[in-house]
Amino acid sequence: MKESTKGMLLSGLVYPGLGQLILGRVPSGIVFVILATAGFIVLIYRIIQRASHMIDQVLPLLADNKLDVIALKEMLSRDSAGGWGLETISLIVIAGSWLVAIGHAYFVGKKIDRQPG
Repeated sequence: MKESTKGMLLSGLVYPGLGQLILGRVPSGIVFVILATAGFIVLIYRIIQRASHMIDQVLPLLADNKLDVIALKEMLSRDSAGGWGLETISLIVIAGSWLVAIGHAYFVGKKIDRQPG
């Protein structure tokens, strides 16, 4: 398998930066790994935080047997009205680092493929 294909597949299908690490471009691989990991950590943290907040609102209504579909819908719309700024930024960082890592690994692999030997 060509180095360009191997690097691109590892960065695209496994994890951003892995292709660079396998191809010997450690600094750039570490940058992509850190960016993607930071994005995942922030995204997961915010999702857990929002879910915990929602559970704190729902449990008292469940205990009083006052939870219905309309009340649940209102709570969800109120919670999402606060915006998803940090989550959106995290998704952009994850997707961006993934796409750039794929392209970078491909071009680094192409350069390695052209070397004699």
